[in-house]
Amino acid sequence: MPIAKIIRWNLALIVVVGFYGLITDEPYWRSVGHGPGIYDYLFWFALALNGPSGLAADYLSWFGASAAEARFVIQFALWCALLWPQWKLYHLLALWCREGSSRQIMLYSLVILIVAAGGSGAYQAWLSGHRPSEFFIDRYFWFVRVVGVGCSGLVLLFVYLATRPPRVRE
Repeated sequence: MPIAKIIRWNLALIVVVGFYGLITDEPYWRSVGHGPGIYDYLFWFALALNGPSGLAADYLSWFGASAAEARFVIQFALWCALLWPQWKLYHLLALWCREGSSRQIMLYSLVILIVAAGGSGAYQAWLSGHRPSEFFIDRYFWFVRVVGVGCSGLVLLFVYLATRPPRVRE
């Protein structure tokens, strides 16, 4: 599958999740707290596929506005803007790794490192997010974002495998 098509599909997913969040008044619910619903599962799925750009957009949106709705719109606009560079970097790395077995070993090592660090970070975020606290409304906030970044290793591996030329058997 061409990388441009993958980017378009992910862009469509993020736009749909963002519109659904606006329709269901997600900015308000983020402010007052709630348990996971359909929006959250869709958001988590999009974040698992696009963790680095989603985490960066979420973090940068805090600098854009303090109002919940404006921050929500800024977050999804930034996520859409950062999506293309993320996937192009994945693709460039996958193409670079096709040139030799030592590069492939480096890629596999990087994937293992990202997934292991993401798993460890997610475990720590789960422990801290599930402690009783009156200051933190969404106990899944950091856990889900760290898992999304950890999944980027698996997504990178998928991009590499999908862009590899087929082996010719003799």
